[in-house]
Amino acid sequence: MIDDDTEIIEEIINGDIDKYEYIIKKYQLRIINLCYKYTKNHSDAEDVAQESFLKAYNSLSKFRFESKFYSWLHRIAINCSLNYINSKEKLREKETISENSGLINNEGEVMDIMARSDQAGTDTPYNSYNLEDMAKTIDFVYNNLPDDLKLVLKLRDIDDMTYDSIALETNLPIGTVRSKLHRARELLSKTIKKDIEDE
Repeated sequence: MIDDDTEIIEEIINGDIDKYEYIIKKYQLRIINLCYKYTKNHSDAEDVAQESFLKAYNSLSKFRFESKFYSWLHRIAINCSLNYINSKEKLREKETISENSGLINNEGEVMDIMARSDQAGTDTPYNSYNLEDMAKTIDFVYNNLPDDLKLVLKLRDIDDMTYDSIALETNLPIGTVRSKLHRARELLSKTIKKDIEDE
């Protein structure tokens, strides 16, 4: 699957912002499906996808045309999805602390601010993450996956092939394809989430 968005992206950067609607329509379903794999909720996936397109638009001047635009957008969508997961985990931790202790202290107030900021989608030191660093982390983790896991991940999440097509392409049963894909996503997600937490 070969897509060349260079010309239209250059037009958008040069001021023809209405052309970005074409980009949204072209990739909307693929990005929502990608976000859904992380959020496990269609409504949340749509919200995260919308945030992904907004962040991509605001960062468009930083796109260096060294890769396909969709690959760059794909990384941003994963970043937004992981931030969503991270914010949900923070909120659950806050609720657990409140239920178990009932104490309101400085730490609790900070956690409450963090949770509210995350829910509002505000860029703060608590939930912002450098997109360039994220892209490097994703590339590193992806490139160090076992070859069989890397292949199914590429075919499904980047090339957007169906499970049937991947099974034919790799000569594997569909069940094995699903298993390998699940394992690849799990490794990718765990490693990147750990990297975010270490920040």
